[in-house]
Amino acid sequence: MWVVGGIWRWVVMGDRLVIQAVIDDASLILNVIKDPDKLYWEWGPSQLDAAAKWLPKKGFKILPKIFDENYKPGTVGDEGDRLITSVKGCLLRPYEVGDEPMPIWKESILELPETREELKRIVEEEVLDMSFEEEVVRVLEGRHGKGKAYYTVDEETLHDNQQNLRKFGEILTMLADCIDQVKQTEHLPPYFEFNIPR
Repeated sequence: MWVVGGIWRWVVMGDRLVIQAVIDDASLILNVIKDPDKLYWEWGPSQLDAAAKWLPKKGFKILPKIFDENYKPGTVGDEGDRLITSVKGCLLRPYEVGDEPMPIWKESILELPETREELKRIVEEEVLDMSFEEEVVRVLEGRHGKGKAYYTVDEETLHDNQQNLRKFGEILTMLADCIDQVKQTEHLPPYFEFNIPR
């Protein structure tokens, strides 16, 4: 965790979840969450791309867009896109000066009942199955060529991916609960953004 120009950032390694807030809002968040290590999360780029493609097949509308590095709010036109734009839950902006614009997610996305329901599903259910692992292989082969995925599809990788997805859901659920608690005491939510830069 570090502060840059009055902005608090929590960053983890790899393709990681980045949460940004001004220092006052970061303080409110940490007063609720207590342990910033609970916000640690990372997942491989192939798994992120596979989740963006695979989760809609299971009825997810919002979370796949969070994993999609190419999502552009207001251009998809499906129910998830309409929900996201209705709360201005995502904007396009470079992560750093000179970068291409990428989806930056606002805390308002976590206030949607539909988002919370999707988070509840990935926390409480075994959402992934072997067809997800097959999607990871297709993503890898799309990058490296047919037969060059070098990825083991088995129960262990499925379990690891399920745990990573669950951990992501737990973190966003913590942040959603934090919004609720801060609103009770401060009458306004803490303002923050999150993204998964690649």
